[in-house]
Amino acid sequence: MTDRKVSKEQLQGLQTENERLQKVITRLKGLTQKYRSAEVVQKALFRISELAASARQMDNFYQSLHEIIGELMYARNFYICLYEPQEELVDFVYFVDEIDQDTLFERIPIDQLSKGLTGYVLRKGQSLLCPPEVYQRLIDNNEIEGLGAEHQDWLGVPLKRGDITIGVMVVQSYSADVRYDTSDEDLLTFVSQHVVNALERLKQRDLMQSEIEHQTAELRHANESLMSEITIRERAEQQTSVLFAISELTNTSDDMNAFYRQLHRQIGKLIHADNFYVALLSDDKKFLHFPYHVDETGAKAERRRVGKGLTEYVIKKQEPAFVNAAVRQKLLKKNEIELGYGGMKLAKQWLGSPLMMNGQVFGVIAVQTYDGDFLYQNDDLELLNFVSQHVAVAIDRKRSAEEIQRVNQFLEKKVAERTEELVSEIERRKKTESNLFHAAHHDNLTGLPNRILFNERLQQAVAHKRRHPEHHFAVLFVDLDRFKNINDTLGHSAGDEFLLEVSKRIGDCVRDNDMVARLGGDEFVILLDTITSIDDAKDVAKRMIQQMSEPFQLNGQEHYSGASIGIAECLEETDSAERLLRDADAAMYQAKGMGRGRYVLFDDSMHETLVDSVRKETALRHAKVDKDFAVNYQPIVDLKTGDVKAVEAKLVWDDPRYSFDSEELLPLAERTGLIVKLDRFVLRTASRWLVENKVSRETSLHLNLSVRHLLKTSHLNELVNIVMDSGAKPENIALEFDETDLVKDGRRVLASLRRLSEFGFTLVIDNFGSGSGPLQFLYNFPFTVLKLDHHYIARLSSNNRAQAMLKHIVTLCHELNIEVYADGLETETQKDDVEKQGVTIGQGSFIDQNYESRIVKDDDSSFVCA
Repeated sequence: MTDRKVSKEQLQGLQTENERLQKVITRLKGLTQKYRSAEVVQKALFRISELAASARQMDNFYQSLHEIIGELMYARNFYICLYEPQEELVDFVYFVDEIDQDTLFERIPIDQLSKGLTGYVLRKGQSLLCPPEVYQRLIDNNEIEGLGAEHQDWLGVPLKRGDITIGVMVVQSYSADVRYDTSDEDLLTFVSQHVVNALERLKQRDLMQSEIEHQTAELRHANESLMSEITIRERAEQQTSVLFAISELTNTSDDMNAFYRQLHRQIGKLIHADNFYVALLSDDKKFLHFPYHVDETGAKAERRRVGKGLTEYVIKKQEPAFVNAAVRQKLLKKNEIELGYGGMKLAKQWLGSPLMMNGQVFGVIAVQTYDGDFLYQNDDLELLNFVSQHVAVAIDRKRSAEEIQRVNQFLEKKVAERTEELVSEIERRKKTESNLFHAAHHDNLTGLPNRILFNERLQQAVAHKRRHPEHHFAVLFVDLDRFKNINDTLGHSAGDEFLLEVSKRIGDCVRDNDMVARLGGDEFVILLDTITSIDDAKDVAKRMIQQMSEPFQLNGQEHYSGASIGIAECLEETDSAERLLRDADAAMYQAKGMGRGRYVLFDDSMHETLVDSVRKETALRHAKVDKDFAVNYQPIVDLKTGDVKAVEAKLVWDDPRYSFDSEELLPLAERTGLIVKLDRFVLRTASRWLVENKVSRETSLHLNLSVRHLLKTSHLNELVNIVMDSGAKPENIALEFDETDLVKDGRRVLASLRRLSEFGFTLVIDNFGSGSGPLQFLYNFPFTVLKLDHHYIARLSSNNRAQAMLKHIVTLCHELNIEVYADGLETETQKDDVEKQGVTIGQGSFIDQNYESRIVKDDDSSFVCA
């Protein structure tokens, strides 16, 4: 019994101990759970603090905060709103809800929320755990009204800064299985304080950022003010520099043209001056002339009588003027100005300032703009007026200096002329004595050795060659172009004067030990003794051709000639004087047949060439104009824009037996007498092409014609009839005549050209520069277009004199209203060379290959030139 009793007591004790241990375990589990919850809360608070420091945007902060709270409790429906007391608005800065997600909650007046649960928490400033029974009690007590979707449980805590409620943070559940308790309320309340601290931190950071931006803006404004002041100072320094440069121009400029160019460049540093001109009054104040005028439209101002233009308005008022469209209309209504002076395009804005000396206006400087890309201000007018005072002084000083220089040059010229007269008189007496002494063996007119003396000297050279085979010599046979024409039209005395000048020029091209002789008429021969190689003879021939292409002053007028030269070299000891003269003569005729103005070296193939030339001439005579020939069209374009300004009709002969180009075909046709018929064929075909293709009036048709058309009235009338019968208008056709042919019968040629001009044809002087380029053609003949020779253009890149000559020709042509075209542009370098000298229109193989040449028709459509 005792043992059984003990066992029962032991069992009871063990049971009691077990119950105690169970309680301890339960308490330990609770503590463990509590510590784990505390750890989770602590980590969450740390993440919130870290989030406040790292977040760049508030949206990211709220979204991350939502994720953190979701780890602490059920928060699938969560929102934060902030109260803005000044505007009495509630801003829902973050809102996520399963039911009301599509409802727009942004900035809502506090009056609309005051009867809701959110407004209740804002009013009370206390947390609210609101299960359905509490929610119903609050509604029954009229403390709230039902707003939004109906929830199963709702928990909201105030966000407080001290004692002030700044917002509400809410979680809610729409499921009966998810409910909140007081622990969740305490936890959310605890978290809300850290959320407020984080919001304050972010707000302070935003305030700091705003302040930084404000300070940055102030610094930027100060910097801009400083830069503006620097700009003003730099502009003042630039004005001083420009004024100093203008004052120095009177000493540094070579002439007035250079002075005005430099003046334009200096003014352009201060104001927009793409369109700039200087206008000066004549001494009698009745005319205006424009020594310098640059305009983007390409227009040129001409000398005109004083009228009612803007320039005259400034002169009349003696004060600067700023004229735009409105001011122009006012001046027109007041009859102060009239439109149309100078034929210029109306400017959008025009600034002009008078040039005054001693209280008198003697000119105007002006700038203008044609579009709205750049507009002037009143400051620009003040600046132009200020500069004009210094410009007036500089112009007056420069004009005075040039007048003094002009007087000095006149005196120097008179002294030089008198000296030259004295030298000529001495040389003339010496020449007379020399002619008397050598009368038996010299030409009576030129004083050169005659045929007898030349043959003797040539035989001596042949004999010397036999004894010294290593010594070389050559004979040059020279025939003058157009001598008969000069002799017949001007008389024998002018012909004699011409021959004397020729003999002098030939003598200038050879050495002292060489012999120049006149055989008779216009034939000269030269013995080049002791030459190194045949190249020496070629160099002499080139110099003579160049000399012969220069103009001759006969009877007070310029006349042009040329030379064809044959060269024969003594190659064998068995050569004779007669054979050398014969070979040189044959080579000279070959040079004439190739177009004159050149030299030919006699060789064994020359005989074959002469035979071939006869065959070609025969083939040409048997050709049928309407069947064997065609016309091609080459575009003439604006080198800057590529626009087709004109087309040139070129004759083509495709003969399978021979290869021809226009340079060979036209001279051959000229020699055979078929040139007139071929020219008419080209004119008739091209005129029909012009009409059939309805080419715009802005695009002219160019044709190269023989000067023979100008020598007979019937030929001239036929040209006009062909154009009229085709339906074309003479105003759309430009007729080109070769420079070297125009000297034939000058008076008749001039009369015919004037008649063609009266009919309306545009007249072109072609191949200018191939001969001597007489300027009388520009002054006296009615040409309106000058076309440069392609050989002359090819020399521009290597010949500075050719560049200088072209520059002056272009300037002269612009003054005479003559357009300058470039022919035969074969490379980009040639195009660039002529553009540098002011030539803007051209044609050639380079243009054909690199420009899309579209010809505009009357209906504004276009087609490709072919």
